[in-house]
Amino acid sequence: MSHILVISTGGTIASLPQDNGDVKAVLQGEDLVRRLPVQNQQDQNQGKHRPIIVKTFTTIGSFAFTFETLYELGNVVQTAIADEEVGGIVITHGTDTMEETAFFLSLTCQRKKPIVLTGAQLNASEPASDGLRNLSDAIRVASCQEAAALGPVIAFAGFLHAGREVRKVDTSALEAFQSVGFGPVGRVEHNKVIIRRKCTDYPLLPLQPMERVGLVRLGIGMTGDEILKIAEGYKGLVIEAYGLGNAHPSIAPAVQQLANRKIPVVITSRCLRGSVAPVYGGGGGRDLERAGAFFAGDLSGEKARILLALLIGNKLDHEAFYEWFNAWGH
Repeated sequence: MSHILVISTGGTIASLPQDNGDVKAVLQGEDLVRRLPVQNQQDQNQGKHRPIIVKTFTTIGSFAFTFETLYELGNVVQTAIADEEVGGIVITHGTDTMEETAFFLSLTCQRKKPIVLTGAQLNASEPASDGLRNLSDAIRVASCQEAAALGPVIAFAGFLHAGREVRKVDTSALEAFQSVGFGPVGRVEHNKVIIRRKCTDYPLLPLQPMERVGLVRLGIGMTGDEILKIAEGYKGLVIEAYGLGNAHPSIAPAVQQLANRKIPVVITSRCLRGSVAPVYGGGGGRDLERAGAFFAGDLSGEKARILLALLIGNKLDHEAFYEWFNAWGH
């Protein structure tokens, strides 16, 4: 029988208070699985779950992840996908950047096996910690072959969220994630995996090391000079603009300067819902588009940054950028 591979990376689910008062990720993957509820262990013994194999990838907070961490984790996941003895994959992960990892895996991993990310909002010392319930749910989803068609998902607080759609919306509430504008793709209820809807099958990019890409969120009074300073040292820049994708009139000339230097600029919105579109003049999206900016549809700034970094890492030309943002941004 194929097994479930649990890849642990740290995060709150693996954290405990230290003598100095810090809460720090210290538990290994084996520790997490060993702490699972007795019912979950009995289900495994009775064949309701596939056997579990554990791999500790790292033990850090996800706020310490880098592009290099994502690339190395992507290689581990792709190796597991190719392994015939692996039936499903669970990744325990900090919540801070979990949505970015889920999206990165969505961009690069084939939908052959369930890939489920999970974690916790309360550390492992808390009597009511949500980590073990979330991990139990994630293992159930990874044991459900139908979940493979969803692509990488986050299992949290009983709900399943697609990597393309999910966002962390609360700093501390147990229901930390939502698919704003979409809704969850499923849930785990009464120990059953319920899939509510299908997910779009997007094109995939080859797994490559990513290039450095900057991310800036506009606020009133921010100008093109600031954009040029922020862009220094980056191979690309994502701007979270106003509304439909608008900016101060001085920013379009700055975008033009960057485009002339072959530094791609991608426009997303500060808004939680809706897509950007080149509509307004006078410094709005029409001017940004004329200056050479790409529009990322309804992708968040964080996710547009991951996609742009992968596109640059794959050495694709700027014409291809339009195709990829049109595909993944809608």
